Amino acid sequence: MRYRAAVVVLGLVCSASALAAHDFWLVPDAFAVTPGGRLTVRGQTSSLFPTSLSAATPDRIVDARVLTATSAVRVRDVSVLGTSLRLSHLTAERGQRVVGVQLAPRSVRESPASFRRYLDLEGAPEARLRYEREGLMPVAGGDSITRRYAKYAKTVVEVGGGSRAFQRLIGHPLEFVPLSDPSTLRTGDTLRVRMVLLGKPAPVARLHAGSTPNTAVIRRDTTAARRAAAADVSLATDSTGVATVIITRAGLWNIRTLQILPATKGSGADWDVHWATLVFLVAPR
Repeated sequence: MRYRAAVVVLGLVCSASALAAHDFWLVPDAFAVTPGGRLTVRGQTSSLFPTSLSAATPDRIVDARVLTATSAVRVRDVSVLGTSLRLSHLTAERGQRVVGVQLAPRSVRESPASFRRYLDLEGAPEARLRYEREGLMPVAGGDSITRRYAKYAKTVVEVGGGSRAFQRLIGHPLEFVPLSDPSTLRTGDTLRVRMVLLGKPAPVARLHAGSTPNTAVIRRDTTAARRAAAADVSLATDSTGVATVIITRAGLWNIRTLQILPATKGSGADWDVHWATLVFLVAPR
């Protein structure tokens, strides 16, 4: 039942009380690297893909890895570049790579009323209503609660073709797993993607998907990013935790979600909020 109650969705953040509510994306400088070349990825934090309002600092990284079809290597070269977190990794053999980063959780102490506003602002009123019906929602005017949130991001990069890695699980508490190869997608295709929450498929859960042109300017042009976000779509997973994304145009694509769950008793929090994103490139036909 928790998985059915867990809800999504990042819209544009419109309240100063939700300043911490920004997605975290991994956006490669290049989605194709020659074997032996350097793979460079930027960690972008904002509510407008693929721009970045501020940089997550390296000390917040719990785990940063590059996966091939058969191996996993930790990323050691991490720094801050302007408003972006920067990860750099020297490749060796050919083969598709999945890059994943998990940021450490942070906690917010707030009133029950503030928590309700948070759910509504983040596009999760269904979660609030369901938890109210189940008697789990904190009582208005009651004691303050602790909301703990963590963020996880993935992207896919090609290194000279070769073996595929897109279906590999990183093991984040919440992650998207493509069921078909994102590198082969073209306009008019569909991508089936499974949402995995705490090691299990997340059925009937919401997510957002959208795209922007693949230009250097779009990574810092918030006006262009806002125009692109107007075409974003809201989707839901089926009973097996799979959602279908229709690829409407070429460019940079992102899939994103947030899931809200009651925290485990004694864990130091009352509610856990998990944020997850997946970024990939769709080439023109």
